[in-house]
Amino acid sequence: MTHGMMRMMLAGGALGAGLTLAAVPVAAMGGLFGGEETDNCSNEDGAFNDAAFVIATGPKPGERVESGFEVTGCSRSFESNVPWKLLARDGSVLASGHTSGGGVDGPGAFSFTIPYTVTVQQIGHLEVFDEDPSDGEGFPPGRTVIPLILKP
Repeated sequence: MTHGMMRMMLAGGALGAGLTLAAVPVAAMGGLFGGEETDNCSNEDGAFNDAAFVIATGPKPGERVESGFEVTGCSRSFESNVPWKLLARDGSVLASGHTSGGGVDGPGAFSFTIPYTVTVQQIGHLEVFDEDPSDGEGFPPGRTVIPLILKP
């Protein structure tokens, strides 16, 4: 199945206050490197063995985004849950929710869209992370923070 076909298979997720967003699980997430597609969830070298992590690969830091922009990445997290939140310049939460990525069976790609509302263009931050179910035991949970330009 192609990447485009997988993205067309939408799964809904209910997120607080009755807001429903589309979460789009995909088989592999990557980008073009030297004209060749890369797979950010590839584990041929064993780097992701027995590791919990969350890596957001898109959008890129500093990218100008509009409401409904797509977030992509790879994770291996507790119960495959990948929480996220979009913060305004003043730190207020513009949107939040969760999607599914990889879990106990290994790394897995994730993709979702974020609708938001701002009245002026501003710098905001997207946080994609894993929660810590162990109360501080072991390694800290994975977290990716991406600064973005949020357009109205």
